[in-house]
Amino acid sequence: MATDLKQMLPENLPLTLDQYRLLVNSGQFDRATGQIELINGKIVRTNPQGPFHSDPIAELARWSYEVAADAFRIRIEKPIEFSELDSCPEPDIVWATRRRYADRHPLAEDIHLLIEVSYSSKKFDAGEKLKLYARAGIKEYWLVDVSSQSIEVFSDPDAGEFRKSTVYPAKATVSPVCLPQAKLEIARLFSETV
Repeated sequence: MATDLKQMLPENLPLTLDQYRLLVNSGQFDRATGQIELINGKIVRTNPQGPFHSDPIAELARWSYEVAADAFRIRIEKPIEFSELDSCPEPDIVWATRRRYADRHPLAEDIHLLIEVSYSSKKFDAGEKLKLYARAGIKEYWLVDVSSQSIEVFSDPDAGEFRKSTVYPAKATVSPVCLPQAKLEIARLFSETV
């Protein structure tokens, strides 16, 4: 039987990643609504996805499997871990080193491309999560902005910041550094045709 959540939480937050794992493994979030992530020691609840948010994620997943499934382990809305930053985010799309992750979640060094789709979450994804991913050393972070139908590509993390950032409009094509031959026509994410 799971221990009461209040008994498991430390008196003074933030949580460590180990404490968060204990809460997850004991089923403390089974009845939670929306997604829960550990970001910089804080439990963050995100809003459930509407169709404007979920449809581009589904199309990105489809594209990822089409172009990269032989080269990378494609993970859709699954946890990754940054122990030194007490964080366990669940990005929309991750291209990780190709292996099974039954023994642990992917770490920063396993991640070759990370994608977040932003609609109502833009401030968080372009703020605290952007800083977290830079501090963790994520090689390439794509921020898909549903409102402007664009993708901002962040790369070259150094000293807790991304040194490069480029915005690609809907009419553009973008390719990840880890697989340059994989070309994404950005308009595909916002098209109503299958």
